[in-house]
Amino acid sequence: MFEDEQEKAIDLAMAAFKAGLLRHAKPLSVVREFITHGPCVVISQEQHAELRERVGVELGIHPNRDVYTVGSAKLGFSIKPARRYGRFNDHSDIDVAVVSPELYSQIWLEVREFVASKEPWSVSKMEDFKREHLAGRISPKNIHKASPLIPTATRLWDIGRQLQLDRVAGPYQVTFAVWYDMDALEGYQSNAVAECQKIEAL
Repeated sequence: MFEDEQEKAIDLAMAAFKAGLLRHAKPLSVVREFITHGPCVVISQEQHAELRERVGVELGIHPNRDVYTVGSAKLGFSIKPARRYGRFNDHSDIDVAVVSPELYSQIWLEVREFVASKEPWSVSKMEDFKREHLAGRISPKNIHKASPLIPTATRLWDIGRQLQLDRVAGPYQVTFAVWYDMDALEGYQSNAVAECQKIEAL
């Protein structure tokens, strides 16, 4: 997508999202309309379909039920408090949410073995991991990716790197978060949407 076209697409997407914040009383309705359904703003429909298909095949999960593109790549802008309405740019990632209790449990088991081995783990990343785990989410970025005790995290890094090399979603880095179930993913997104609704209602 050319830069001018992308900026226009983001403008339209942001206006629609803000209108949706006011139209829907419940944050979850906004999440389901704009985040867990529909196309991505910054990559084409073909790219989005291929991305989900490739991730599904690599992880042995269903591409349309278990793989979601989220974050600024999906909306065209971020809704995280620290970057609220910050636009997708050349330094942004393609954030992929994988919803799989089996994969989540596998990584959690590997992390337990890693902790039991007493291998070093930075305090800040460990705290981030704990906070995410309470929300039903595991991000490989908060795990020691070089440890052979955590092969699933390494595998996700490798998949993301290959997707970028193959330019499946353009030149952007592809990163993953694994969610225990859909309730966890939607709950996390709903919290961010609720904060956006408060601002738009002022």
